[in-house]
Amino acid sequence: MAINSRLFQSATRLMSLPLVVLAAGLSTRYGGLKQLDPLGPDGEAIMDYNIYDAARAGFNRIIMVTRSEIEDDIRAHLSAIVGEALPVDYVQQSLDQLPEGFHAPADRSRPWGTGHAVLCAADFIEGPFAVCNADDLYGPGAFSLLHSYLSTGQQTSGGALVGYTLADTLSGSGGVSRGVCVLSKDGLLSHIDETQGVHLVDGRLTGQHLDGHDVELSGDSIVSMNLWGFTQSTIGHMRSQFRNFLEYHASDTSQEFLLSTAVNGQIQIGSTSMHVLHAKDKWFGVTHASDKDQAQTMLLNQIDQGVYHRPLADGFVPLVA
Repeated sequence: MAINSRLFQSATRLMSLPLVVLAAGLSTRYGGLKQLDPLGPDGEAIMDYNIYDAARAGFNRIIMVTRSEIEDDIRAHLSAIVGEALPVDYVQQSLDQLPEGFHAPADRSRPWGTGHAVLCAADFIEGPFAVCNADDLYGPGAFSLLHSYLSTGQQTSGGALVGYTLADTLSGSGGVSRGVCVLSKDGLLSHIDETQGVHLVDGRLTGQHLDGHDVELSGDSIVSMNLWGFTQSTIGHMRSQFRNFLEYHASDTSQEFLLSTAVNGQIQIGSTSMHVLHAKDKWFGVTHASDKDQAQTMLLNQIDQGVYHRPLADGFVPLVA
């Protein structure tokens, strides 16, 4: 199967932009290490396909945010798939990575959240950057949209979110959590409503806001699947927000400092603005273990259509300066 490697090689010569991959989650609902689950036909994980798509779009450095317990496994896995094609930095998200004066509760086991994960990678970031989950497949067009936005100077004090249609992101195995985007009149992101337990019942989409009240949703709503593009200035604001979060919630082991919450706060005070880029790709992920069969089938379909190499490792072209 032939894939245009010249497209891949030319993309890497564009400006340097890192992709921060969030791979420190506990995968509680999944019942296993979702980040490394071999969903591809030759042992590939979902994050491998994201890295491949990002590299083809022009992102030429990867920052993996992981945990100490799984870092060695992730290193070995990416070494076999990605090889020398891209430089990969590894940073650990740990409970004790806190501002001076704060300490993690002894009974806290879950990470501090996606916003904290980005802060853990801050020392490796020197300019605009992208962020994605390790266990959601976003599609090549989504990364191309984001790279184009970040590399052409469209961003000023904020960045962009790649949004998907809610109806295309549901699970047939149970409820899911989704960040429903509310847009301003000029098409910018106004805020994100974090909504839990989203599922289809008798033709109606329902869920619950974080405050517990039920809400009916439109399948045409745009949702965030945590694919973002940021400027470096975002990090400074997030540091202040995280300190404020800890002042109120450090002792509450159920609370997380979410990336979407941080963005909401920055939008509300006017320190950032976020464009919403509409993805045409088919998103898919694995929220529940029972989603695995469908994900494997979709990957095989993508391979048959020529989107991905088989094995995927053959598609990574070494980036030689």
